[in-house]
Amino acid sequence: MKSLKILAILFFLFSFEIAFAQKPKISLSFPESFRTNEEIEVSISISNLKKSFYDLKVSIEKDKKVLSEIYNQKEKKWQDSFYYLKNLFSGPFFEEKLKLRMKKEFLFFEGEAEMVAKVRESGKSSYTEYREKIKILKPQVKKEERKKEFLAEIPKNVENKRLLPKIVATLTSLFSALVILTLKLKLKSLSQK
Repeated sequence: MKSLKILAILFFLFSFEIAFAQKPKISLSFPESFRTNEEIEVSISISNLKKSFYDLKVSIEKDKKVLSEIYNQKEKKWQDSFYYLKNLFSGPFFEEKLKLRMKKEFLFFEGEAEMVAKVRESGKSSYTEYREKIKILKPQVKKEERKKEFLAEIPKNVENKRLLPKIVATLTSLFSALVILTLKLKLKSLSQK
């Protein structure tokens, strides 16, 4: 009876070891920090996969909120990192470089966040997850870029529009001077009486 219990425990441990060994292993490589107005390249490798199709999600998150977009190479467009890239690859091994960027509403986010990778078999809900810290810095805007952006907003027929405010300012000054002069003369005439 005792040997039967030991055999059952060994069988349980062995099956647990096999199940644990079958879990995908995720490895990420990315810069320690980046600015919010820059794209970031993430190298990912996943091993220990079955010969099956897999979905992948890579995102930058803070307090369970997804801050990033990922470039979907199949569809040639940026998409919200909240969603999986479906049927992206099949096992037993995957290695790829992916591009991420911050969503527009988080362009002025600054602080620590997490790089998160999730992989699952296509059509299944259970997944394997990997998390690692990343530092996000405020965007750096060069003075030249600011000038270009500002100049780009100035209309082409600016010379005509600049003349109108000058005329209005000159007429306002003349009118003010005339009113002051008139009031001064009235005060002078009142004081002589």
